[in-house]
Amino acid sequence: MKTLTVNIFGGQDVGKTTIAMHTAAELRWLGLRTALSYGPNCIPCNIVVIEIDVFWRDPNMLTPHEAAEICADTLTFLIRRPKDYAPSPGMEECDERLENTLRSGQVRYKSLPGMRTSVQYLLKKICDRVGYGK
Repeated sequence: MKTLTVNIFGGQDVGKTTIAMHTAAELRWLGLRTALSYGPNCIPCNIVVIEIDVFWRDPNMLTPHEAAEICADTLTFLIRRPKDYAPSPGMEECDERLENTLRSGQVRYKSLPGMRTSVQYLLKKICDRVGYGK
């Protein structure tokens, strides 16, 4: 079975941690060793099959080059704010800057809504990538 790093980006209060925690729990229930960490400062561990990193950074502090380095050879998702959510002023602008930074760094990512239903999509993509069930 292959090892995989999954990066989850998103602005403040979009649901990325909730989605990551539910995904990690489901993967562990399937018997896949999974680590959940926040940011690139985690300690690498050789015993996990899947490492899920949750990032929230000020988009002004994340350069396109850094985003490209962080996301090289990983499965990357950008969690979007649900359309029915009324954010406080400036949050949507911050979300757009983060997405533009990922695009500028030519990062391959999939945009998902910040909802519990996104967990099933993540599970499917992760299981396909690591070869679970084959």
